[in-house]
Amino acid sequence: MASAKVLVRVLDHGTEVESGVRRPIRLTPDGFAGVAYAGSVYPLRQGDLIDLGGSSWELADCDRFLFTGAEVPYAPVAGEPLEKASGFDVEWHLETNQYGHYVVFNASERVASSLVSALEEADLNVQRWDVSHRPADDGNFYDWFARLRFKGSQAEALALVGAVIAPPSSLAPAVPVTDPTTVRLADAEARIEELLNQLYVATRKGEAAERELAQLRHDLANAEASEHRYRESVALAERHHSDLQEQLAVLRQGLGGMADTAELVKSLADAEELRELALAENSLLLERVRAADSEAAESGARADDLAVQVDALLGRVSELEALETERLRAATAQRPRRGGVIEFLPQAFSRLEFVLDAVDVIANLDSPASMMRALAEIDSGHLVGKDLEGMRGWFEVTKLATGVAGSERLGRIYYKLDGQRVLVSVHIKQEDKEQRRHIERLRAF
Repeated sequence: MASAKVLVRVLDHGTEVESGVRRPIRLTPDGFAGVAYAGSVYPLRQGDLIDLGGSSWELADCDRFLFTGAEVPYAPVAGEPLEKASGFDVEWHLETNQYGHYVVFNASERVASSLVSALEEADLNVQRWDVSHRPADDGNFYDWFARLRFKGSQAEALALVGAVIAPPSSLAPAVPVTDPTTVRLADAEARIEELLNQLYVATRKGEAAERELAQLRHDLANAEASEHRYRESVALAERHHSDLQEQLAVLRQGLGGMADTAELVKSLADAEELRELALAENSLLLERVRAADSEAAESGARADDLAVQVDALLGRVSELEALETERLRAATAQRPRRGGVIEFLPQAFSRLEFVLDAVDVIANLDSPASMMRALAEIDSGHLVGKDLEGMRGWFEVTKLATGVAGSERLGRIYYKLDGQRVLVSVHIKQEDKEQRRHIERLRAF
């Protein structure tokens, strides 16, 4: 089922900074609605607004979404802080495997949320918590699980978790606070890796289902062809039986000979046997056809389910890409920009029209000499570089020096003749996937 979405007004300490931002509605650990913005999840309040000056959650802590049509549990405008838990009367168990430490326990959702908050305050850093769907290693089923980022031994983890659920009477020593930036980056990396793995598995399952469906359709076509042949055989046997009946009637009326009549009766019995055999084989074939139809329907349903899962994963990947784009835009905005580039480029290159973020890329080059020489040749009417594959009319100039650390020879110029002007896009390649996205944006011109 698709997740519910909302148009959000973004406030910063009560001042509106953006409106009309479309986001899916998440569920925060305390059971209220929230939306992701700028790498964090903020509580969604009445009026579909969030405040960047208020409290927030990490993305990894809010991986559950509100289904379409469900009532939105808006967060309260002003809530009192929860009292610090002094212990929890719950049944629990610590499971340790190759992926880390998992706390499994039985509790209501509100108690579970409080327990997870207490584990966070104890610096156990809950990476993810949700409803448990499998038995633990002790053979018991539990309501909830919480995966810890704690990397110590099982004995250390058991002691820390036990101190949270059943704390001693004396106060525990202060625990150092984890850097939130480091935790957020680790959460983002783990989430992206998990989504990519799920997308890969779902794609493989979809391909396997398509192959299975094609095989079933092939088998069904063969079965229909066989059924057609059997029907023709049955029709032929029935015509033969009818002919024998007519011959028998004529002989009885005309000849009355017992020997010929006995021979015809025997032939008639043989024809009846052949007809019964053909009907039995036809019935078996029909059963096989119905079974093949049922298997094809089941395979189609599985393929539809896989398609829904792939769409959901692509939606999450698109959300992460949007967050990454916001982060890159913020990082680019913080870099000092060389003054005068906007005024210099139109004067230096009268025929060139810079599109997309070409001016910003040139302004942030540490060594623009190689790029400027190529632009001068293009402005003078020389065809430099080579045809851009798959983009009719576009040319590509590669291996231009940028002076940017890690991308010294990754400068790219894409240009296209458009009457008396030349459309130019300047780009620094980061990776193949990111470069393909940039080239796809050029199709709009």
